[in-house]
Amino acid sequence: MEVHDNLFAPQELERLRVWLLGQPLIHGWRAHNQAPGSFWHRNFVLPGSRPHHYDLKAWHPEMTFERLLAVESPLSQIAQKVQASFFGNAEITRVWMNVQAFGDESAFHRDFPVEFAATARSVILYPVPRWERDWGGDFVVLGDDGEIKSAALVKPGRVVAIPGCSLHAVRPISRYCNELRLALVFGSEEVT
Repeated sequence: MEVHDNLFAPQELERLRVWLLGQPLIHGWRAHNQAPGSFWHRNFVLPGSRPHHYDLKAWHPEMTFERLLAVESPLSQIAQKVQASFFGNAEITRVWMNVQAFGDESAFHRDFPVEFAATARSVILYPVPRWERDWGGDFVVLGDDGEIKSAALVKPGRVVAIPGCSLHAVRPISRYCNELRLALVFGSEEVT
């Protein structure tokens, strides 16, 4: 796990946050098919170019990273910087946002199938205006032994990069939390 703070200016993050919250979300998204809980979600890049890109209802051929970059928006500006910093020339095949509040549940899952264990990468950005550590929502990665290998607190503008096949989850959010936990994720199966 790599943790990076202060990669983006607060004004950039605020523009992104406002823009993201203006996009329609899907409620009832699950970390995997058998996950007990659900949360709010939105796909921005999911062209279906890989067989594991969910089902026909989730992906659309026009939802490419190139198309995302072609339309000027706070997301496209951030996406260019994330690509340059974490993906190089690799094709970003997924960009999505998960939105959670108290009562929304996640479950341990992998962003990509284990066949991509040597090359997949996921990069998570938290465009939250503030976050108290007592609110929970921590990001946890498990090791091969099923124990916590690494964890990161949510912080405004924090970026967390992990191997895309790592088993991970969001821990529950406290009932005292009065903010939405926004996680914008960029992923690729093959980063060399």
